[in-house]
Amino acid sequence: MMQGLIPREHDVSYLAISGGGANGAFGAGLLFGWTQTGTRPEFQIVTGVSAGALTAPFAFLGPAWDDQMRQAFLGEASVHLLRRRTFLGLFTPGLFDGAVLRNLVRKYVTDELLRAIAAEHAKGRRLLVATTNLDTEQLVIWDMGAIAATGGAAARELFATVMVASASVPVVFPPTMIEVSDGRHTFQEMHVDGGAESAFFAIPQTLLLGTALTPDGYERHLYIIVNAQLNDYFSITRRATIPIIRRTLEASRKASTRSVLITTAEFCAINGCDLQVAALPSTELDVSLDFSAAHLQSLFDAGQAAIINGTAWRARPPPP
Repeated sequence: MMQGLIPREHDVSYLAISGGGANGAFGAGLLFGWTQTGTRPEFQIVTGVSAGALTAPFAFLGPAWDDQMRQAFLGEASVHLLRRRTFLGLFTPGLFDGAVLRNLVRKYVTDELLRAIAAEHAKGRRLLVATTNLDTEQLVIWDMGAIAATGGAAARELFATVMVASASVPVVFPPTMIEVSDGRHTFQEMHVDGGAESAFFAIPQTLLLGTALTPDGYERHLYIIVNAQLNDYFSITRRATIPIIRRTLEASRKASTRSVLITTAEFCAINGCDLQVAALPSTELDVSLDFSAAHLQSLFDAGQAAIINGTAWRARPPPP
């Protein structure tokens, strides 16, 4: 058995990882440190949105993939993720070049990774990633294990495409076009960051109406990693395009995150689900578009330290 994985009979553990851009390094560090504590469970369901979608496959596969997860967030490609486009970027979708993000994702979406995910999917575990379909204005949940299980180059390409789409923050990166068919016609849908619809994806909306997650007799544990700070802070916003976009996205993200957290907490209280929430500590800079090496390393170290020193989790979201 791999070190750090502790399966318990009648224990059901879920993990939801939010978006947050560069702040995704915090969640990666938390998972990395969680392995070191020897208390990291094997999750029956792992979900990811935006930056969380990039972490989710590694979190799903467990400690054996920790080193690849760390390299994905702290490697050279992540540091250069925001490569400015020419002035044409003002007239085309996305201020930054999406090729760097695509190359980063494709580097880690290998046949080996897909085979490992497919094997866990066959055991009944589920890896889910969310995107936003701009054409229908709906959150789309992708069963990544089912995609991986089909095998081959087409599965690898679709898997990578969905991950890129989920991480493509609107305006910042170009949207991703995904080809679909109704059996008679083939057309392309425009998908972007799942965070445009929901800060994270933990419980389907139908279940939030009151249906229990699992039969009685099971211990249900829901862990949510929020790659952002939950409380607002005062800071003068510079009168320039990028700072205004950044602050607007951050304000919207925080409001959405708090709303979903409150709804999820109420569901867990009604249905007897143990909820644990981890969020970026106030000691770190919450700047989701800062992909500098120093910032990414600081975020990763903060996540690792929080889980090791026992300050990572809280039972309820903080009041506004």
